[in-house]
Amino acid sequence: MNKTITTEDYTKINDESKKKSNLKRIWQDEEDQTSSQKEHKKLLRQKYVGIVGKPKWAKITANQSNEKVLSDDEEDLDLLKYSGNLARNKKGINLAKGLIGIKKLHNLNLSSSSCGKIVKSLEFHPSSSLALIAGISGRASIVQVDGFNNEKLQSVKFQKFAIDCAHFTTDGKQFVAGSKTQKNFYCYDLLEGRSMFVPVHHNIGLTKMDNFCMSPDGKLIAICGNFGEIHLFTAKSKEWITTLKMNGAVYALSFTSNGKRMYSFGESGEIYEWDMNSRTCIKKFLDDGCLQGTSLTVSHNDQYLAAGSSSGVVNLYNLPCDINPKPEKTILNLVTGVSKLSFNKSSDILAMASNQKNDAIKLLHVPSKTVFSNFPTTSDNIGKVNCIDFSPNSGYLGVSNNKSEALLYRLTHFENF
Repeated sequence: MNKTITTEDYTKINDESKKKSNLKRIWQDEEDQTSSQKEHKKLLRQKYVGIVGKPKWAKITANQSNEKVLSDDEEDLDLLKYSGNLARNKKGINLAKGLIGIKKLHNLNLSSSSCGKIVKSLEFHPSSSLALIAGISGRASIVQVDGFNNEKLQSVKFQKFAIDCAHFTTDGKQFVAGSKTQKNFYCYDLLEGRSMFVPVHHNIGLTKMDNFCMSPDGKLIAICGNFGEIHLFTAKSKEWITTLKMNGAVYALSFTSNGKRMYSFGESGEIYEWDMNSRTCIKKFLDDGCLQGTSLTVSHNDQYLAAGSSSGVVNLYNLPCDINPKPEKTILNLVTGVSKLSFNKSSDILAMASNQKNDAIKLLHVPSKTVFSNFPTTSDNIGKVNCIDFSPNSGYLGVSNNKSEALLYRLTHFENF
């Protein structure tokens, strides 16, 4: 029996047909759009690799026979591998010159103000959001860095031992404290919460421990001694290894990022380059226009060597240096002796300071070789700077002074600690 199709039935059939047609068109458009997005991603990837180059670790070798087809999400992650810091810093990797985004936070020693009238050392922990603060009172404190409470976690008092220099070990498990009145030094274990007195034999010739640095490879402690002597100790057992010798007194030391080279600077105005495998001087040159060298640092990417002199001049050299190198840039913003130089971890900011004059601190925008004009301001009232340091991801800048303060600043361009 045939069923009669009414006008209403025809209308329903037409509506369903239109819906199917619309769905098919939408699906086709989405498929075309997905294909277009994939093609766009592919072009972007090819363009980026063409400009920057593909890193060695990302290249597929011939013996890697197990090929894998990437999904859309995996392709996005694969693209981020080429972008490095772009994946971590949503604001981009290019720091603009002229003005720097900086904000004053609560002092680091807000809950620990017992380091003495002069805070000589300030350093951020290499892997945790912690900071080490130490001063002439002989007390060293570990604080949690948050910019608000900066809560004190540990504190240790070294009897009759005014701390002039203190550094974390490279692995961050200990810190070493030294004094200009003592040849012996202390080592404090953060995990065990105990301090160890390290005696130094008089035959070594070390008479003070107020200026030393740790090698980035975690192997050595290099100490500025008297009469141009540089004493090397093992970072693990704190035993003396050998003594290097340069002309004139030595005032500053700095290692390259792998610890294979060390630079020294001092009274004669000459910069020495040392091979740490053979423990020999492989090169030396006179710092341009320098009468007496006072400060030295190597950028974390090993691209620059910054040298500060007693006249306030800072010379910036490209590495590796020639026999008689000329500075790429001479910075004349300080008028008294340069006591501290420090690069941030991305090597695009150089902090320069003098402890002979109030508020004598400048931040250099390294790519353009220009000084940021908005720091410090007349209202900052920083005092005389003893120590400066950047946190591992450059999110914070720490400054210690002669007014019992460990100042903390937030660099807003960088997102992380």
